[in-house]
Amino acid sequence: MQNVLKRFPDSATLHRRRGAFAGFLAGVAVPLLVVGVFIVSLRGYGITEEPPQPPQAYSNF
Repeated sequence: MQNVLKRFPDSATLHRRRGAFAGFLAGVAVPLLVVGVFIVSLRGYGITEEPPQPPQAYSNF
């Protein structure tokens, strides 16, 4: 059990590696934001929103 506990990082290690964690989060978040902006600019609406409905071409009987 002691060998398993030794493998977990302590607070000093986490503080020393904060740049790596920030880089990882930026590497995940920035592409998602760029793709989201690209999709909205191309389609005119977001992913979770309903697309705009075209005008009805026939009468409603």
